[in-house]
Amino acid sequence: MNKNKRVLFIVIAFICVTAAFTAAHAAATSAQPGSEFDPLVTKSYVDEQIQKLSQKIGSGSSGSARPSTGTGSGSVDEQVINNLRTDVSDLTSLIIEAYMRIQSLEKQNMELIRKVEELEQGFTVVEAAKGQRILLGAGAEVIVRSGEALAVQGELGGLADVTAAKDLTGGMQITNQHLLISSRKDGRGLQVVSDVVFLLIRGGYTIE
Repeated sequence: MNKNKRVLFIVIAFICVTAAFTAAHAAATSAQPGSEFDPLVTKSYVDEQIQKLSQKIGSGSSGSARPSTGTGSGSVDEQVINNLRTDVSDLTSLIIEAYMRIQSLEKQNMELIRKVEELEQGFTVVEAAKGQRILLGAGAEVIVRSGEALAVQGELGGLADVTAAKDLTGGMQITNQHLLISSRKDGRGLQVVSDVVFLLIRGGYTIE
């Protein structure tokens, strides 16, 4: 590798490292999309810098490099530049993919934190009137403390009566003080048939 190629390789490596650092920094600081600090739009900038660099080295402005044979004084093999440009493009794609993956993982992490916080809050006292339905979220737990209620079946099944070790399908009477669990959020829950009912609920739910 002649001096021109070594110089080009070192500078390109520096640009790659800088691009990777910029992407990581942007993920932490929420840079404005489209700005020069956004790693998702730095590829064109990197390509432009590579082109300028290759022109400088090709013209001999980078120093007293040995002239290559048959291509003019100080010119750099175009294939080498193209290969390096491809490598930079691949690196940029990897950075973008990693950034998107990090965003996805952060979203999943926030959802898990929200669910854990709901569980840590314990049971919530809920009062419902006759005719209302309490639809439960996936994994929600409910105990009917007083009043009468019937099981509401969802698209894929009913409620699990953990205390009695049985399933409650639509219209079945719910026994007070029994722990019920909704395995899915598909419309399953409880229908209030007495004037008022008091429940303990842990997890997501809606009242209709």
